[in-house]
Amino acid sequence: MIKQLTILFLSSLLILSLYSSAVAQTQTPYPDTIERQIKELLKETRTYFDSSKPVKVVKMVKAPKKHYYTVLFTYYAYSNDYLGSATFKKEKDRYTFINGMGSTVQKLNNDTMYLDKVPYSVVYGFNEGNRIKMLRLFTLDKKSSYTAPIKKGTYFIHFKKLPLNTNLEKMKPFYIDCYGKDNKLIPWGECAE
Repeated sequence: MIKQLTILFLSSLLILSLYSSAVAQTQTPYPDTIERQIKELLKETRTYFDSSKPVKVVKMVKAPKKHYYTVLFTYYAYSNDYLGSATFKKEKDRYTFINGMGSTVQKLNNDTMYLDKVPYSVVYGFNEGNRIKMLRLFTLDKKSSYTAPIKKGTYFIHFKKLPLNTNLEKMKPFYIDCYGKDNKLIPWGECAE
């Protein structure tokens, strides 16, 4: 009888452990503090931000530098949905906003930033149906033009580390080509608008 009770107890414990593990995996992969910080920053910096509508974090990725994370989020302003980005530094289980708050009403946006004094070009966007496979960014500084492969997913972020002596003003892409399946050029209106 004791053997049967022990087996029943251990079985119950195993099932409970599996259930709690599954519940933990379905929880959001980012802390609520990030969403709150973004909402507060939007209130401070965007006069047209509608704070009665939700701010939703849609993607969080580890940036190339240790302890940095870039977050993509959506919010509503005027009569449009916006896609924005912000970068946070994780220190002792706290996330602190350090850079960003770029946003666009289009499906693509690009920016430049420094992480620990290292310059990066960042392109992010909405990739409905995984239609974009690759982006080609042409810059004012022609030698800094580059290709960004896009991973599958509804939203994407691509980082490109730049040489330390890069003039970030000349890094602003002045033209972006989008390529889809079979490396076919996607018209700009379909790609970004």
